Amino acid sequence: MTTLKGIGIVACAFGVIYILRALPFLLMSRSAGDGKFFKAAEKWLSPIIIALLVVYCYSTLEWKTCLPYIAGALTVGMQLLFRNGLVSIFSGTALYMILVRLFQ
Repeated sequence: MTTLKGIGIVACAFGVIYILRALPFLLMSRSAGDGKFFKAAEKWLSPIIIALLVVYCYSTLEWKTCLPYIAGALTVGMQLLFRNGLVSIFSGTALYMILVRLFQ
């Protein structure tokens, strides 16, 4: 590989990374309009992603055991009770690990 080709690759990678990092700031600037799209995205994007992850995780499970569903129910219950993502995720994970050790 020649030096000029290597410099071109590095420059292209730099340009792409710079544009990708600057794009959110450009889109969310005050000149981007009234921001209705971004306010809606801020409100709905996180719950939609979480719902997709739950569907993806549970889609490959077979009904051989109900342990993942019990841990998932605990996770949802802890989230509704405490409104703390770390507490709910850690408690559901800990319960699942305990149940797997006890029953499998």
